[in-house]
Amino acid sequence: MERVPVTRRALLVGAALVGFGLDARAGIAPNVPLFVITRSKNANVVHYEAHLAPSGALDVAHPLVAYWVMRAEDGRREGLTFWEEKLAYGWSASFDARGELLVRLRAFAGRELRVFREKTGQFRALACIVGRPAVLERIHVASDDRGLTPTVHYVDLFGTARGDGRRVTERIVP
Repeated sequence: MERVPVTRRALLVGAALVGFGLDARAGIAPNVPLFVITRSKNANVVHYEAHLAPSGALDVAHPLVAYWVMRAEDGRREGLTFWEEKLAYGWSASFDARGELLVRLRAFAGRELRVFREKTGQFRALACIVGRPAVLERIHVASDDRGLTPTVHYVDLFGTARGDGRRVTERIVP
């Protein structure tokens, strides 16, 4: 068996880490969790994450990532379908003059979300919940599928108020 010099071994380990999508330089994660959408239909959850560039800033070309965690099945991660992106769980996004990301979810276009970096370096999604700026943690959709298209009965927003850190919730009835 050939002995690999320490410096060459370190390069091989570093290359392996990069191959697995880990940033060995600064421990920067390529995606940072923002919030989730849960539903009354089943336990499957849509996760939304900020996608970071190697610099640690939001990736300008693809700043958000959304995917399913199939909890009602085997817990696997699954991408959104074309129609899910276009009609329900997709978004439109643009950067403002401060470099913060302004997001509108397709199925929830009435409220703008703002993705920004806190002084601590953590990325957050800010939404207006009961008239107050709050860090969005979860959106819950209560619906049924009895008809041709799903009927949404209500949407609950859950977050933490920016000013005092209190839990805030709001129910929106269409």
